[in-house]
Amino acid sequence: MTVSELKAKIKSLDIAGAYIFAGEEDYLKKYYLDEIAKIACPDEAFALFSRAIFEGEDVSVQDIAEAIKSPPMMSDFKLVEWRYPPLDAAFESTKKAVAELALLLAEYPYAVLVLLCDADAFDAGTAKRPSKLCQRLAKSGFNVINFERSTDNQLISWLKRHFDAEGIAADPSVLSALIFRSGHSMHILKGEVDKLSAYAKANSLGAITKSEVELIASSTLECDAFALSGAISDKRREAAFVALMDMKMRRIEPGAVLATLQRVFSELTAVALLLEEGKDARDMEAALGWNPYKLKLSIASAKKWGLSRLTEAKERLRVLDAESKSGGISGYKTIEMFICQFI
Repeated sequence: MTVSELKAKIKSLDIAGAYIFAGEEDYLKKYYLDEIAKIACPDEAFALFSRAIFEGEDVSVQDIAEAIKSPPMMSDFKLVEWRYPPLDAAFESTKKAVAELALLLAEYPYAVLVLLCDADAFDAGTAKRPSKLCQRLAKSGFNVINFERSTDNQLISWLKRHFDAEGIAADPSVLSALIFRSGHSMHILKGEVDKLSAYAKANSLGAITKSEVELIASSTLECDAFALSGAISDKRREAAFVALMDMKMRRIEPGAVLATLQRVFSELTAVALLLEEGKDARDMEAALGWNPYKLKLSIASAKKWGLSRLTEAKERLRVLDAESKSGGISGYKTIEMFICQFI
């Protein structure tokens, strides 16, 4: 089942059946579960009788079956949820019992069963190549919806709708910058929308710009490491040490910072190679599939460094990482050495 088909069922109030919510986009999984719950449990006073929630791996499938059989009260539906079942790791007997739950629903047309799965606990595969377990459960009657990670363009559209609802303008380049700074988690981005909207309203701003994003929005480790590499590429030693001090203050593991710097410089080297081949930004976006804002910054950094210096920096980071793991200098000292050498 596609997300669009699920939306149509919810809109028509035709929610009875068995569902598996799979994939990486946890925000959307919980959003659509809440939408189903609003229909199944319109009166909170009777939610105890119209909604049963099971959680984790220590759940008896038989108990879920009994919950399905018990009728709802003051509602047309009985919603039964199993949150975070370990489907892939389950014994064969459990997988068989889970498949039989979908068959059981044929006898209880009021029942709605939703298995809310963690991406690491159930691999649904893809639409073209679903996993064997996904095929098996779908054959038994489960509607499997794979909430795949949203693309940047999808997130930009989603963010715009949320800012529009708040009466705050934000153009695509600003939203792209927000995604680069705060990451792709819709849960996190929704929080950033709320913060930025509150700031804009408190300061009588009709629109947010990249300045507000940089001032208000929380940054990811990758974004911080990119800021650090940017300070290094601009030959701003003081700014580089300020960025590093900020990471220390937030207790970010130095090993994670070093590993992220390695990835950043590998990416900058790739951009430099594409520049050497005469590729433009549009070619690079198609080849790399990057956020446009990140790509713009990367091109600027790659031009400042040059291919030979980037290659040298990438190799030096590799050596420092290897030395830190084999008894040499480790921690933030390793990164400080890199800054001193390259600025």
